[in-house]
Amino acid sequence: MSEQASYNTYISIPSLAEHKSLDGNLIDAEPRAALLLKALTLAAEDHAGRITDRIVDCDGNSLECLTGLVTKEMPQGVGVRIQNDGRVVFVYDAHGDSLGWGTRIAGEIAANYNTLAVRLALQAMNLEVGVEEHRNSRGERVIRVEGRS
Repeated sequence: MSEQASYNTYISIPSLAEHKSLDGNLIDAEPRAALLLKALTLAAEDHAGRITDRIVDCDGNSLECLTGLVTKEMPQGVGVRIQNDGRVVFVYDAHGDSLGWGTRIAGEIAANYNTLAVRLALQAMNLEVGVEEHRNSRGERVIRVEGRS
């Protein structure tokens, strides 16, 4: 039996609230949509996954989402929804996800987005931006962003 779960974020992209898909024109017109796609792409690389426009529940029923990510850990996918007020929420079917991969992957996407946004903000302030990436002992991506004048 399906157990739809969600992961709320502080990310807000109001211009996406009325859209049903994340197409190329929208990405070109909305920089935050491009950041969201890049954040998904980084998570896809980390988990040997793929970006999708459709996720499903454990019964094979589609769950409405703007875009999503399918990985070997979450073969049904983690989807992106935009609330009416513009808040980004990740959705997935938690049925059988005893290891918490849905929450983990959603958290990684949100962290990727926030890191990319901080980097762009520092660059917009004309700061020299240094980025250091490595993997910790658990194989997780660690990104350190530093701005200097």
